[in-house]
Amino acid sequence: MPVYIAHDERNLDWWPDELERFRNLWNEGKSIFEMARLLKRPQVEIAIIILDQAEEGFIEQREGGIFGNDFKR
Repeated sequence: MPVYIAHDERNLDWWPDELERFRNLWNEGKSIFEMARLLKRPQVEIAIIILDQAEEGFIEQREGGIFGNDFKR
């Protein structure tokens, strides 16, 4: 039986300048929806990089989580 590879059709490669821009957007409180639009990537790719960068310690938890400032009232 073949191995299933999740999200094989996704672009999970990030150049250093893209990562820096992603981290800046995260720190500015941009939502996952806004980051996807600004970075021209599907929301699922943004969700994956959020998980990766949090696990690696490059981004911190923030108020509003993935929804950022959009979640704040």
